[in-house]
Amino acid sequence: MPDPAPDRRQYAVTVLVDYDNVPHAVRQDGLSDLLGRVLSPLPPEALPGGAGARCRLYGGWFEKRVLSPRARELDAEIRRAFPATLSLVATADPRPIEVEVELAHSLDIRPRRFLFHTYRRRGPPRGLVSRPLPFTGCVRPGDCPLVPVHRLLEGGSCPQASCGATTRDILTLPVQKLVDTMLTADLIQFSRTAPAHLAIVSSDDDMWPGIYTALSQGATIHHVRPSPAPESEYYETATETGYHPYSL
Repeated sequence: MPDPAPDRRQYAVTVLVDYDNVPHAVRQDGLSDLLGRVLSPLPPEALPGGAGARCRLYGGWFEKRVLSPRARELDAEIRRAFPATLSLVATADPRPIEVEVELAHSLDIRPRRFLFHTYRRRGPPRGLVSRPLPFTGCVRPGDCPLVPVHRLLEGGSCPQASCGATTRDILTLPVQKLVDTMLTADLIQFSRTAPAHLAIVSSDDDMWPGIYTALSQGATIHHVRPSPAPESEYYETATETGYHPYSL
């Protein structure tokens, strides 16, 4: 059973942001700048002056059951700067917009059930090998300083006999889990329960099944792509009325 619906105000638009999909240079300018960029292209019928926008940020927010370093930084910024009134001055119709922001700790349909373990540190991928010596382009093939690195990757442990360090102790691969499916599930949920205008910020093609489903539910989708996505043309040609693409 879904959790009881929280007491929330009505919003003109709900914005779902795949935060790691946003370029680092844009993230550096802060959430107010990012959301101003996202909301400015939306037409007045989607976001009239004085209307409210609810923004959810998706990412690997929990390392086991503890907030990840990035989640702590964003949580502090959200508490400090929001809710806020943003002036969308970069539009032909400048207008103030009331904006609320939250980290997507849980699904909207189950707000009291946090999804933990969404940020994970893994060792190097299986099958990772070093090319044979000497390396192509090496200017010191007889005395290459990368030879110990080659031996580490080939053997899986430090080449010093007395050292027990392995590649897993030295190399880590941070990964996010559940993020795309959480965003997609919420997109479908909001297409049924939220206002008709939904904005999604992602260049990931994994979003397309959720976009198609939301459109079939009658939602209007404003798809803000943080970076070029040439492959998306295969999916955009099949979209229904109500799909509006933008660039960040």
